[in-house]
Amino acid sequence: MLLMAIMGIVGIQLVLFFSHLNGTRWISCYFAALTIATLGIALLVYAKLPLYRQGRFFTFGSRALPESRRAFYRWGYRCAGLAVALLLFLLLSKPR
Repeated sequence: MLLMAIMGIVGIQLVLFFSHLNGTRWISCYFAALTIATLGIALLVYAKLPLYRQGRFFTFGSRALPESRRAFYRWGYRCAGLAVALLLFLLLSKPR
């Protein structure tokens, strides 16, 4: 019950923050989202590089990856997901 209340408060604060963004703060958040997305894509490419060198371009999941590169693959998707979430939150902002 306490966890749900905390998540509700944080959710409301996020909506209020993103709904009042404008100008420089909006551009800063947009730049941060693009930077995180670029980092995520770079991590995914780095994780899949051994497969690309073998000529295997269309593999899905981390099963075919070497064990040492699986963490980079997971972090790449986490960064990409965070960037998508930030960009979706930016849709809440009102132009002024």
